[in-house]
Amino acid sequence: MSEVITNLTPYLDPEIAPLFDQLPTVDYAAVTDWSAARATRHVGPQSSSATVSIRDVQVAPYPDGSDHTPTARVYTAKSGLSKNTLLWIHGGGFIGGHINENDRVCMNLVDTIGCNVVAAAYRLAPEHKFPAAPHDCYATLLWIGSGPAELGGKPEQLAVAGGSAGGCLAAVMAQMARDLDGPELCHQILVFPVLDDRLETRSAQLIDDPRTWSRTKALFSWRVYLGEDFKGEVSPYAAPARAADLGGLPPATIFVEEMDLLRDEAVDYATRLTRSNVRTGLIVYPGTHHGHIGLAPMAQVSQRTGRDISAAIKTAFGHNA
Repeated sequence: MSEVITNLTPYLDPEIAPLFDQLPTVDYAAVTDWSAARATRHVGPQSSSATVSIRDVQVAPYPDGSDHTPTARVYTAKSGLSKNTLLWIHGGGFIGGHINENDRVCMNLVDTIGCNVVAAAYRLAPEHKFPAAPHDCYATLLWIGSGPAELGGKPEQLAVAGGSAGGCLAAVMAQMARDLDGPELCHQILVFPVLDDRLETRSAQLIDDPRTWSRTKALFSWRVYLGEDFKGEVSPYAAPARAADLGGLPPATIFVEEMDLLRDEAVDYATRLTRSNVRTGLIVYPGTHHGHIGLAPMAQVSQRTGRDISAAIKTAFGHNA
């Protein structure tokens, strides 16, 4: 491999490469109005289905005197509430994404696993810098742990999951719950997670194809998310790899794409969790780029990824969701 890969196509799975080759390049630095840019990708919310009920709720603000009241979306089976709940956090590099985009994913989890799912809506950078996002997500976690009527009371088992930046925030939720005496989590499912702002790993320095999550985009994302803290003393509640101690965290399953710049930080995090006596599973998918499952959902490797994520959640709930 060359020192910097700006064309990932030759390295990708044959089912994915032709689709990837058609992706446009995106220059985040050229965006002047992020609200307008997000609107161009707006996806409307899904309605309740024959089997899944959907409702939006307001949760209490983060307990720091904030006056921001976060929104959460609750997905439950019409056949009855589960004793187990999954907190799902969407991705988008801290600057994009919306709970609407994961409606189908969350509804499918209710149908296939049987658990309740709560999706956290959180404020985005650059308008809202750290710690707005983790505060909103943690406020949602506290709401779940309080035993709301919408979920039938306190869950017997509570897990947290998310993809990309959502994977970062899921890992942060595990750390915050441990440190702040929050709700007990039975598992953390980190899907292609963002974990380390330093971008010093081999893969973070290697991959810079502008059609996917590139080093250039990652640097921009961290800069606008952290603001004045960029390249300073960064909190582990922003970048969970910064945590000095990973002991006492809930078991983890981490999913990694081979040709993702986030690959090595995820592998490193899994290794550190294991060394801290945290039961950890790690799965790496060859020939895949960041977000492969969304680009090529019918590819065999994407189908396998989806099955593995569902299996991890089932395992988290002891197959009794």
